[in-house]
Amino acid sequence: MINGSEEKNKEKAARLLEGAYAVVTPSDSVSYYKEFAGIYDDQFAQQLGYVYPHMLAEVYSDSALQTDNPILDVGCGTGLVAQALADAGKGHLDIDGLDISADMLKNAAKKNLYRSLYEADLTLGTEALRGDYGAIVSAGTFTFGHLGPQVLPELLSLGKAGTLHCIGVNSVYYEEQGFMATLETMVGQNLITQPETLVKNIYASEQPGNNEHINDTATVLVYRQK
Repeated sequence: MINGSEEKNKEKAARLLEGAYAVVTPSDSVSYYKEFAGIYDDQFAQQLGYVYPHMLAEVYSDSALQTDNPILDVGCGTGLVAQALADAGKGHLDIDGLDISADMLKNAAKKNLYRSLYEADLTLGTEALRGDYGAIVSAGTFTFGHLGPQVLPELLSLGKAGTLHCIGVNSVYYEEQGFMATLETMVGQNLITQPETLVKNIYASEQPGNNEHINDTATVLVYRQK
């Protein structure tokens, strides 16, 4: 049974989620996450049963070789994917985090899970980033008002031959924005292997509360660079 305080927290978490879906531009993201950063873990992820980071870490763990390191966590936020990777116990991983929000990065830095953290807007290009990653992962960033399919080819500049990509995309957004067409072009240009697509839950289905998006899924794209 949920008490009044817990119910209020879940209602607040649901409002925060709706705000994230309302983001339209990169500047909107910066402004929104400035207020969101300090309560992201406790009043969003925990209250709504946000399992996306752990799911993405499991996909990486199931697909990765020992050479799929270092890892770039795209849209790392407060570091939930890095925490999930650490919890998975895959041994030492060098993880760099990238996010458009300096405020989210400040919270990620407190966890001491990342080798380096970068503040960057990937819609403006990748020139400022290193290009030797063995894996590129992302959970929660390819969605409404955030990153679109045009960024996928850009990410190839950050890896090398054989780099593993595990990219989660909101499933509705995946269909609406033509991610499949972009992937087919990349395959046709011999840039990547044929992607595996895995449809996974974003939230724990048994989590009580007021989350209208409880049944939302992510389409996780798994492929390697050529």
